[in-house]
Amino acid sequence: MPKKITKAQKQKERSPKKVKQVLKQKGVKSGKLSKGKELHHVKPVATGGKTTKRNTRIVTKTKHKQTHKNRRKQGKI
Repeated sequence: MPKKITKAQKQKERSPKKVKQVLKQKGVKSGKLSKGKELHHVKPVATGGKTTKRNTRIVTKTKHKQTHKNRRKQGKI
């Protein structure tokens, strides 16, 4: 069973400063995603995933929504 994390830990992992830092590491010079793009956590923050270059992907909003819909169907979130 995944380890539960606190609300403060979730907020820290999703902080705009941390997200901007990871986006720059991924080659997004401005640190902001273009319209229609989102940062997806491969291992969800709610289950202990970190906001790192390795654990995140830049995906379209549509793809991101579908990924989470599939996870809910499978009972993973």
